[in-house]
Amino acid sequence: FERQMLSGELEVELTPQGTLAEKCRAAQAGFPAFYTPAGFGTEVAEGKETREFNGKMYVLEYAYKADFSFVKAWKGDEAGNLIFKGTARNFNPCMCGAAKITVAEVEELLPVGSLDPNEIHIPGIFVQRIFKGEKYEKRIEQRTVRTRN
Repeated sequence: FERQMLSGELEVELTPQGTLAEKCRAAQAGFPAFYTPAGFGTEVAEGKETREFNGKMYVLEYAYKADFSFVKAWKGDEAGNLIFKGTARNFNPCMCGAAKITVAEVEELLPVGSLDPNEIHIPGIFVQRIFKGEKYEKRIEQRTVRTRN
């Protein structure tokens, strides 16, 4: 990777993490672009349009529109409504709708109407395919048991 990047064989675009999330959210909401102060005055802004608003400089970023997005959710129903758990809520919801086709893998696939509407993070309108995954290995989760004194 390093050799390819330094030789110019591979093109790399530096994007701050928050800007990446916003690029996905903008695509989901139908916004073609937005201004952000993140990255102004750094390599991130090189070659990009900049503009001043109220005395502060901003960089124009275009929405991140993909052909496909693959997300993993904790629970989902057959209509594509999704509930994410923990850090899966960081980028997965933004990617739903940022692509023409969203494919969701869920740990639990339930019948329509089984999910509490107040707990749904992404409505099924943003999900075109959904399936129940198999054999989840959660290496970070370790059961520990303490003996009683």
